Amino acid sequence: MNESQISVRYAKALFHLAEENRVLDRINQDMELLSETCRMEDFRYLLALPSLQASRKQIIVESVLKAHVNEESMSMIGLVIKNNREVYLPAIARNFGDLYRKAKNIRSASFVTAAAVGNEVIEHIRKLVSDTYQSEVDLNTDLRYDASVSGSLRKMKKQLLKSSTENR
Repeated sequence: MNESQISVRYAKALFHLAEENRVLDRINQDMELLSETCRMEDFRYLLALPSLQASRKQIIVESVLKAHVNEESMSMIGLVIKNNREVYLPAIARNFGDLYRKAKNIRSASFVTAAAVGNEVIEHIRKLVSDTYQSEVDLNTDLRYDASVSGSLRKMKKQLLKSSTENR
């Protein structure tokens, strides 16, 4: 069984359990927290460490997450670790998020700019996409450095104009 199938199966099982127990929103928050935690290099190292027994991993992971996540989420995480599938936790959290967004009709979108924009612009874009697709929008913003030739020329021109007016 490939890793995609494994993570999808665990995510679907948790999703159906969350729906059944009417804690879907809370479990989604737990999976977002798990996803953020899995981005930490030390946590990923812990999950991938083959010399550490599953029972020790489970104790460590529980000490980190138990106070912050729902009982159903912690049970699933414990089961995944017990079955030696802990390296799939990031993918399980991601797949759960995909299932959640699909069930709640939430679209994901990315807004990439070369210059910082205000909250009004971001909210306008969110509303525009929401109205276009008739759904909620999870809008991620990303500011990227403008390394284009035209961007560099524009910056040089601005600096030259600024320095020439200061020298007068």
